[in-house]
Formats: sequence, C-alpha cells, structure tokens
Amino acid sequence: MPATSSQTHPAAADPAASRPDTGTAADTGTAADAGSVGDASAGAVPEPQPQPAPAPPERTTPSPARRWDPPLVTRAEAALAATALSALGAVVVVSQLLDPHPGVRSVAQFAHLACVVVGLGSVLAVDWFGLRWRLGRGSLESVVATARALAVPIWLGLAGLLVSGMLLEPELSAPLTLAKVAMVTVTCLAGVLALAVGRRLAARRSPSPRLVRTGLAVALSSQVAWWSAAVIGFLNRT
Repeated sequence: MPATSSQTHPAAADPAASRPDTGTAADTGTAADAGSVGDASAGAVPEPQPQPAPAPPERTTPSPARRWDPPLVTRAEAALAATALSALGAVVVVSQLLDPHPGVRSVAQFAHLACVVVGLGSVLAVDWFGLRWRLGRGSLESVVATARALAVPIWLGLAGLLVSGMLLEPELSAPLTLAKVAMVTVTCLAGVLALAVGRRLAARRSPSPRLVRTGLAVALSSQVAWWSAAVIGFLNRT
C-alpha cells in the first residue's frame, strides 16, 4: 500500500535532505581560514623599513684668516736704536764740556775721516749688492750675506764718528752742525731698520713687495744721511 511505503523510507521523499551541505561546510571552512589569517596578520610584528642614509654635511669653505705680520722692529732692535740715540745725545752734551789738546784734536780728525771711510764704504757695498739683486744680476742670498758680514764695520764706523766728533769741539750754534747732528740721527735709525729688514729677508725666500719697498727706502735714507754728514763735516772744517 502506498501510505505504508512512504512512511517506511522517509529519505526517499526528499532527496535534497539526504545530501550533506557541502557548500555550507566549505563556506564555514573558508571563513575560518580567513579569520585565522586575519588574526595571524594582526598579531605579527611589522618588519622595520630601511631608513635612508643621512645626507652628508655641507662643506663650508672657511674664510681665510687674516695674516698677522709681526712688527718690523723687535724689542732688541728698538733697544739698540734707543741706545744709539742716547749715545748721540751724550756726545753732544759732553762735546761742549771738553777742551781737547790740539794734538788730540788732530788725531780725532784723522779718526773721524777713517770712520767715515769704514762706515760709508760698508754701506755702499751692501747697497751695491742690493742694487744688483733688484736688476736681476745677483741673488737675495748674496745681499743678506753681505749685510750680515758688514754689519759690524758699519756700526763700528758709526760709533767711531760719535767718539771722534766729540773731540772736535762742534759749534752747536752753527746751522751746519745742527744739520750734521740730524743726519747722524737718521743714520742711526736707518742702521737699526736695515738690521730689521735684513732679518726679514733672511727668513723669506720670496720677500713681499712691501718689504722690498721698505728696504729700498731704508737704503736711500742711509745713503743720503751718510753722504750729507760727510759733506757737512768737510764744509765745517774748511
């Protein structure tokens, strides 16, 4: 009978109910996998990104420091100039207090002339080597060597002029005598400056134009002072 048959096999009445729900299971598994991947990605520590290398600092060109030049004259040379001027002042004062014997005066005249030859001749030799160097016919080393070798005769000649002139009874009221004292003063100062310039030239292979101009001015002043003192001394004795 048909009614009894349908009750005995209920699965046959609904075939879809007898098949497993594969789609639902697949969806469930996919969702579970996605959730697991999402949880794993959420809990993972992010990898550090490489940082860009810092830019090198910009190189700044330092401003050139201003070259400091020491003074031309050292303390020792300044002391020498002060000593020479003090000696000149002492000679002028003492010469007015002395009354030398005529024989002593004659010896003093000869010594005075000899000191002019020694001092002025040495200065001429140094300046001659300096002129040759400026004309390109000599070396700076030869100028420096000559100046060093003749420094002692120059100063001995100047000292002899002072001592012998003290015994010549100079008349300070005469204008020529005062002019000669002024020229001897210039000679003393030029001698000190010549020592300073020579020291600078010896320390440098290529002297600066300023140092060269200073040396030329000192040499010219020295020549004028020496020749003027010699001529005035000659005129005072005739």
